[in-house]
Amino acid sequence: MVLIQWAFWVLAAAAAGGLFLGLLSKRKVRYPSWFGLGHGGLGLAGLMTLVYALYIAGPEAAFPQAAFWALGLLGAAFLGGALFFGVLFRQAKPWWAIVGHGGLALAGVVVLFFAAY
Repeated sequence: MVLIQWAFWVLAAAAAGGLFLGLLSKRKVRYPSWFGLGHGGLGLAGLMTLVYALYIAGPEAAFPQAAFWALGLLGAAFLGGALFFGVLFRQAKPWWAIVGHGGLALAGVVVLFFAAY
């Protein structure tokens, strides 16, 4: 398995964890704060793996352009999540921010899937 595929699977796991957190938030279930930190840390690890995979490939690599679009979408989702949930809405997380963050990340993971496979 090549590194871009590893990045996909790490980010897919982070997305699954985010879906779980979103469902818990919708049902108003209290969960430990480290769940969110784990979700963000896993997303950051996947994002860094993707950046490294694109970096070591070099300019002559046959990566599809979709991999760079996925990087942009996932980077925006990560920064938006860090801004919304780490700075602005630390206690009460509005549903529109959860759906926006998740939708952007899901789009990035889907685009990365088509770039990796």
